[in-house]
Amino acid sequence: MTPDQRVVSPSVPRSVGAAAEAVLRTRGNAQGMKRLFDRNAVPMVMIDGRRRYVDANRPARLAFRLSLAEMREHTIDDFTPTEEMPNLEPIWARLLDSGCVAGATEVAGPDGSRFDVVYWALGNALPGLHLSAFALANWPEDELSTLDLGDGIHQTLTSREEEVLQLAAEGLSGPNIAERLVLSPGTVKTHFQNIYAKLDVRDRAAAVARGLRTGFID
Repeated sequence: MTPDQRVVSPSVPRSVGAAAEAVLRTRGNAQGMKRLFDRNAVPMVMIDGRRRYVDANRPARLAFRLSLAEMREHTIDDFTPTEEMPNLEPIWARLLDSGCVAGATEVAGPDGSRFDVVYWALGNALPGLHLSAFALANWPEDELSTLDLGDGIHQTLTSREEEVLQLAAEGLSGPNIAERLVLSPGTVKTHFQNIYAKLDVRDRAAAVARGLRTGFID
């Protein structure tokens, strides 16, 4: 089972999706993104091209029980269980290629503990830095009550559009999605256009974030 295929609580992606949408609203504004990063109730980390932790907000540091200085001594590889390592490289490659991935995985804490998380990651959120927001599986939504979880969406995606959005969350490119679903690239492009219109977003990263928040992505 890959990280993207894990079964997780449907409540957690809503919190992660709301945090992701907030991040996207500050894209291009380094000061605004940093302020959001530091103040958000959802754990967030910044990772460089070597997968080393560069920054971690307070909820993330509490989740790992490490100080910022200690976090900076580690890479995401260090907190990936051995059995999950084969999945890390393709997920990382898809993040760099598509600019956005989301899913669920197991994390190995520095003390040997294990916990499941739901995550959303944005490539080059700041120049050379990738941002990931995550939440512990089954974490109560009221613990993240600073987030607005109203969906504001009044249109339903078709089953095919949900499939396309789910694969987009896994970081598959348009041609890869077309191949997976046995569709033409043009048809997949049309599905994306319909998804963007229904979710009132402009791009893939925003669609995945909103899909998490509104429950269209499992």
